Amino acid sequence: MRRVRPVHDTTRPVWYRRAWSVVSLLVLIALIEYVVLPKLALARESLDRLTGLNPLWVIAALLLEAASLVSYSLFSRVLVGASKVRFSWILRSDLTGYGVSHVVPGGAATATALRFRLLTSGGIQPTDVTATITAEAIGSPLALVLIAWLSSIAALFLREATPAYLAILLIGLLAIACGFLAVRERSALERYAARLLRAGLRRLPRRVRPWIATVAERLRDLLADRQVRRAFLSWATLNWILDAAVLWMFLAAYGAPIGPVPVLLAYCAANLAAVVPLTPGGIAVVEGIAISALAGFGVPGQIALLAVLSWRLIQFWAPVPVAGLCYLSLRAERSFLARQ
Repeated sequence: MRRVRPVHDTTRPVWYRRAWSVVSLLVLIALIEYVVLPKLALARESLDRLTGLNPLWVIAALLLEAASLVSYSLFSRVLVGASKVRFSWILRSDLTGYGVSHVVPGGAATATALRFRLLTSGGIQPTDVTATITAEAIGSPLALVLIAWLSSIAALFLREATPAYLAILLIGLLAIACGFLAVRERSALERYAARLLRAGLRRLPRRVRPWIATVAERLRDLLADRQVRRAFLSWATLNWILDAAVLWMFLAAYGAPIGPVPVLLAYCAANLAAVVPLTPGGIAVVEGIAISALAGFGVPGQIALLAVLSWRLIQFWAPVPVAGLCYLSLRAERSFLARQ
């Protein structure tokens, strides 16, 4: 399998990191003040719905979330391509990194470093781990973008799309068409599409152009492998869809069983906003956008709030203690093998 070359990060200046921390803190405070706190006032009026929640809904949500996490690790196993490493080791390493990213400052970077160490200690070559993490950093968000784009198409026919989603649909169509044509760059139309993409790249800020070009190169190498393409279309996509199904189940459990398309649109909008690392795991960002988007699709505010908070409890907080147990089990197993 063709390996994806690692991305070489450059160290940010101290003033840049401090400025970014201040901006992130201000955005978090604004979200809590103007989005989260007003919603919590509704929660106090809706606590009686929690007492009437059937425990079977919670059990089903836990099973779906577990299946979502397993799907992500199955995607990792395909990218690693190491049959000698047991899947349980990959799964526990992924769960450990996932939980750590939710509770420590600089969660994504810390979780990546810890996951790298755990996977290499399990017998995977460092170059393979680096290629896997790089490919996941591209492939997983790309799967989310694909789901959002396809949901926008469905919403267009169901007349549930807002102008913002229609704009996403048109931009996606243009980007896909230009990218498809620019791959060969043989005919006049293909050369025009390539020039259009390069012109769009030149209009971006200068500091992000190398990053965009690097991502495009990694994406081309990633999709060149048929096995990786299949894993991307199956496991990476299923990881997001199963997680979104948990949100849909809680909406149904609280008495607002809406269609899957509005749920996917709200889910994708919230998680795409969380790609910008303002808060650990997108906390407060995801909740605020998801609640507002669901309310815009006609879900009562109280139900939207309870459903989103219940989903985030299962998706964000429940894996944290599981991550701790996974880390302890990996250390115990490694110590046991070292003594043999």
